[in-house]
Amino acid sequence: MWKTGVIKPKDSSKAKIFPATGDIKTSGFLGNRIKTNRKKSIPSLYNLFLKYGEIDNFRIVAGEKKGKIVRRLATDSNLYKWMEAVSYDINNQMDKENEKLLDSLISLIGKAQEASGYINTFYTKYKKERFKNLINSHELYCGGHLIQAAIAYHRATGKDNLLKIAVKWADYICKRFGKGKVEENDGHPEVEMSLVELYRETGKERYLELANYFMSLPYKHLGNYSFLKFPQVLGHAVRMMYLCAGATDYYIETGDERYYKKLLSLWQDTAEKKIYITGGIGSRYCGEAIGLSYELPNLRAYAESCANIAFMMWAYRMFLAEGSPDFMDVFETILYNGFLSGISLNGETYFYVNPLASKGEHKRVAWYDCCCCPPNIQRMLASLPSYFYGLTREGIWINLYGASDSRIKLLSGNQVKIIQQTEYPFEGRITIDITPEKKEKFALFLRIPEWVNSYSVKVNGKPMPCKSRGHIKIQSIWEAVKTRIELEFEVRPALYIPHPEIESTKNCIAIKRGPLVYCLEGIDNPGINLFNCILVEDTLIEKKEGNLLGGVYTISGEVLTSDQKLPLYEQKSRYPEIKYRKRRFKAIPYYAWANRGNKGMTVYLRYGRGLDKDL
Repeated sequence: MWKTGVIKPKDSSKAKIFPATGDIKTSGFLGNRIKTNRKKSIPSLYNLFLKYGEIDNFRIVAGEKKGKIVRRLATDSNLYKWMEAVSYDINNQMDKENEKLLDSLISLIGKAQEASGYINTFYTKYKKERFKNLINSHELYCGGHLIQAAIAYHRATGKDNLLKIAVKWADYICKRFGKGKVEENDGHPEVEMSLVELYRETGKERYLELANYFMSLPYKHLGNYSFLKFPQVLGHAVRMMYLCAGATDYYIETGDERYYKKLLSLWQDTAEKKIYITGGIGSRYCGEAIGLSYELPNLRAYAESCANIAFMMWAYRMFLAEGSPDFMDVFETILYNGFLSGISLNGETYFYVNPLASKGEHKRVAWYDCCCCPPNIQRMLASLPSYFYGLTREGIWINLYGASDSRIKLLSGNQVKIIQQTEYPFEGRITIDITPEKKEKFALFLRIPEWVNSYSVKVNGKPMPCKSRGHIKIQSIWEAVKTRIELEFEVRPALYIPHPEIESTKNCIAIKRGPLVYCLEGIDNPGINLFNCILVEDTLIEKKEGNLLGGVYTISGEVLTSDQKLPLYEQKSRYPEIKYRKRRFKAIPYYAWANRGNKGMTVYLRYGRGLDKDL
């Protein structure tokens, strides 16, 4: 039962919208992915942790086992993220065995923690290196993930065994860092976000102050800027997104207008110039970095799964701070595209990078030496129900649509039953049944996604005017009986033109259907050169295929394709005439690609005949 959201702004905060509290049970498309996460992803990754020494590191430090510490980048954080995922999933479905397993791991972590509060399995063994290389060591980063796991477990179970360990570590860090002490921040931002949440959980202002102190220092891996000095989003994408999420948390709790102005500026830079159509962020392999404005290559797109998740975290926090549906539109785009592409349909293999084109070189795998993405994907999947609803004194905000059965508690204390019935994201019909426990006047806010061109709303069969965008407000004195709201979005294939300054997509076009980005996969399109085919407009046909890729709508149409051998460069006057042939193509949702092997894939198609002589 979801007692609180993943984050929990204080009542005194500047949040315009608060996460909903209550019992949120999902089914349908997202519910099935959450179920797969529980039954396949979480246990299979735990077994890999056992295999590759992630847990043995703690046993060695605790004195329970002899051996050599396995040193991989930020190793301890992988286990902490996995524990956070299990904690969230206990909210989805109570599992006493998982709770017992977590308690066992918590006991082990407690034994590995030093009396001072310090904990990091590698730097416990190599004490002389402690805090000597913060730009690369990830010491505070790992501790930040410990805090987040501890808060998640505390909120899920009421137990404070892991929270005590996290508080002890945070208090140690408060003593060691600050003016006149260690005057440096972690090269990988993350602890800032967790410290603000620890302040929310405990009420101890020193954690909030330490987060601010870290953000006042230059981040050496991010251009050597302190947060308020950033001219744009830049550098390592995961680090930048986590930093922006932490800064948004800090603004929400303090109302510091300097942070607010900087956040809006950075968001504008990101949203207008640096996001893939899939919602992915971070275009460069070199440094896993965010590129220049409009630097969004397709074949060499990086769009790391962790970066996409961190971007979701920032978008959600901006939504709570601002109340604008624009931020949840971005969240939803990432969710259904650049996030879900990161994990296979069977829940056991993962992408580290999420390109928008492939010539067959990409394959999801179960394990990475830097295993940051798999547990990160798991914790986001397990926590998805907490993002569905928001609360204000006016009423309830529906942020995400999906089959679900929920009990949401208004700020007045009145409990409201909300049942969503829908095949979203494949279909736009959503039936929402609202039943308050007691009669009360409040508003229901329905998010109208940015991709929607036309929609209708009925309340108990009576049509409502639908002129506004963003949010539809349904104000009523709700009786303690069921009220039915019928919301219908027109869902059909649509063509999207990229900005002309995106070099890799000049004269190209993409296909979306509802919130889903589509792609052509080689396995469905034999005989079509994915990298030299031209879309024939107005020939798109959709088809429901229940036995394909877990059940999807496919889109088919016509392309002109050619395998003709062409010169690498040639004068226009001597360029050979290109002979095209018409072929039917099939496109699938981008999130589902590479689940049947990889024979190539592209999101973008050429649009127009380009260099043909007759043009």
